Amino acid sequence: MVLAATEEGCTLFLVSGFRSRARQAEIIRAKLGRGMPMEEILRVSAYPGFSEHHTGLAVDVAAPACPELVEAFEATPEFQWLKISAARFGFALSYPRGNTRDIAYEPWHWCLRPVTPS
Repeated sequence: MVLAATEEGCTLFLVSGFRSRARQAEIIRAKLGRGMPMEEILRVSAYPGFSEHHTGLAVDVAAPACPELVEAFEATPEFQWLKISAARFGFALSYPRGNTRDIAYEPWHWCLRPVTPS
């Protein structure tokens, strides 16, 4: 997918892929240490054992002209390319605006959704 994006004029950077439960716990502890309430943390970071990153199928991506892991990513050509092209490679946006899981909107977080042949 990254190669196809490059060939079509977009540069995608991988920010995060597989993440262990221990690493997820470190992320949450760091946010707690900065005084972030657990309720807020769980809107932006899954509890250890529940992150799509644990599966090895989720990726967080970034674009050269945008800071990493910010909503502003949605204004980049790379996000527009992903919206149009990611499904071609089996990827879907996990947390769109207003998602039913009440997770914060994350335009950078995409997950491979393997298709089972019928």
